[in-house]
Amino acid sequence: MITSGSLPNYKNSFYEISFDIHSPDSGFAFHLMESGIDGSFKQSQLVSVSGENGYLFDQSGNFFCGYESGVPFDLQVYYDYTNKTFSYYYNDLLMGNSLDVTGFNILNGKINLAKFEKHGDSTADILSSGLI
Repeated sequence: MITSGSLPNYKNSFYEISFDIHSPDSGFAFHLMESGIDGSFKQSQLVSVSGENGYLFDQSGNFFCGYESGVPFDLQVYYDYTNKTFSYYYNDLLMGNSLDVTGFNILNGKINLAKFEKHGDSTADILSSGLI
């Protein structure tokens, strides 16, 4: 199942994401995206994280930690619009710093959509803040 939700059109921004995954073998994918219309509908994944078989990976495919069924965990993402980079933390521990985003400049490079590809009763909650 895919769920999504809109976010404010922030440039430099911070995202606090809380996950509770109930099917670790099935995996999941979470994306902070830009979407919009400029004559045709466009969308790009700027920041992504995925999980499979209890292992977590960033958008470059780098393993950074694990997770268990029904055990909540948090990710914090700092998005730097000016430098086209992001940094992310797993449970308040820095995992990746100043990594390049993907899909920048499809429209204007602002995150405005969250997309969660999940199985079963898994959840992702997100709080966002930033500068327009």
